[in-house]
Amino acid sequence: MYASRKLKITELINNELFDKEKNIYGSGIQIDMTYPLLAGIVPENLKETIETRLKDVIIKGHAGHIACGLVGIPVFTEWSVKNKKSDLFYSMLKKRDYPGYLYMIDNGATTTWEHWNGARSRIHNCYNGIGSWFYQSVGGINKDENSPGYQHIIIDPAIPKGITWANTTKETPYGTVKVNWIIENGVFNMTVNIPVGCTGILVIPDLVMSLVKWRKL
Repeated sequence: MYASRKLKITELINNELFDKEKNIYGSGIQIDMTYPLLAGIVPENLKETIETRLKDVIIKGHAGHIACGLVGIPVFTEWSVKNKKSDLFYSMLKKRDYPGYLYMIDNGATTTWEHWNGARSRIHNCYNGIGSWFYQSVGGINKDENSPGYQHIIIDPAIPKGITWANTTKETPYGTVKVNWIIENGVFNMTVNIPVGCTGILVIPDLVMSLVKWRKL
């Protein structure tokens, strides 16, 4: 029943909310372009086109900045993690001018604001959705959808250009998962700790496979 409904909803969205001439969903803003990709409703033959249009929206339309709010941040974060877009996402995080996280920090923020420009509350949870990107993408700590609660863990770190180390942890019902890695003198060293009773799969990052030296301890 639910599979049938998914097909009907997918068809409806693509018929009603996809502009074939402009190759955009909805109004073409970042979240409107990201959500269909994350939900898996974009036809296979259009995925590359939609991803390219999304990148254009980010880079050309918003000068490489994040251009979404409370709802959009976790959607964009999850899509970037699942689709290995760490370089793109990291480049957006590094923007120091408005709007962005570094803009907040450079203007004295010690907590996330309610609005990108600092209006109203300056201790708010509006943009906290970014936190998952650090341990899921850079740390690579991800749950297996077939084993709820991180009983089986997938360690699959992405390494954006410019990042040479990461110390990440994730509290789970079974205990703490830790993934620490560093690239030093052309050698990649990673330490992984998973809770007793859990199992895991370790995926070696593509960047590491291209290094001259790497070793298993």
